[in-house]
Amino acid sequence: MKKRTLIAVLIGILLVATTLWAAELNNVTSKGVDGDLVFYDQSGNEVFSIEAANRKVTYPSGSALEVESGATFTYARERSFTLPLFGFVSNDGVVLTSSTAPGLEIDDLIPNIVWADGETTPVAITFRIPSDYSSGGAFRVIATESNSTTPNEVDFDVYINKDGVAADASATGQTPVALAGTTSTPDVVTLTPATDQASFAAGAWVTLRIWRDNTATGTGDLEVKGVEFFYTASN
Repeated sequence: MKKRTLIAVLIGILLVATTLWAAELNNVTSKGVDGDLVFYDQSGNEVFSIEAANRKVTYPSGSALEVESGATFTYARERSFTLPLFGFVSNDGVVLTSSTAPGLEIDDLIPNIVWADGETTPVAITFRIPSDYSSGGAFRVIATESNSTTPNEVDFDVYINKDGVAADASATGQTPVALAGTTSTPDVVTLTPATDQASFAAGAWVTLRIWRDNTATGTGDLEVKGVEFFYTASN
C-alpha cells in the first residue's frame, strides 16, 4: 500500500476516534514533523501521531487513545432487514389468507398476521444471514392487540441450517415476550434467541417461527405488523 493511501486511511480512522474520545481531542491541532503528522491538544500536549516511515499510529503512554503498536483497527455497526409478512407460512405449510388461523388482516390501517384467543399455530419464514455478519442476531417485532386487559405474549424459536450439514431438527424453547399492554397502540418488542444464537454465522440459513403464547390470560387478538432481523456487522 502506498504511503499516501495508508495515511489517508489512518486519518479517516482517527477522525472517527475523535468522536469517541471528544473530551481528550477537543480543539486538536496538527503539524508535520519530519514527514510525520503530529496532533496536539489545546494545551500543546501531543495526542497522537502518524509515523510515515513506519506506517503506524502512535499514542503517548497513558493516553486514553493508547493502543498497541500495529493494532488492527475495526469498527462495528448494526445492520438490519425486514422479513416480509407475506413470506410467512403457517406451521403446516399453508399460505396465510384472511380465512386461515392465524390469518392476514388489516388492523389500525396496517396489514398484520393475527392470532385470535386460543390460536397458537406458529408461522415461519426462512432467510440467509448476510456475509458481513460478525456477532449478535435477534428480532424486533412490532405488534398491537385488540384488548390489553392482560397483555399478549409473543413466543418464538429458530432453526439454523448450513451447507452440507444435516437439517436442524430441534430448537431451544425461548421465553415469551409480553407486549406493553396498550390497545391498538404499536409496541416494539425484541426477541433474542437463547443458546441458538451461538450457531448464527455468516451464510447460515435461519428459520424463524413465531406464535401467540396462550399461557397469558389475555383474550384480545395478537396482531403482528412487522418483523425485523438485526445483527452486528463486521464492516
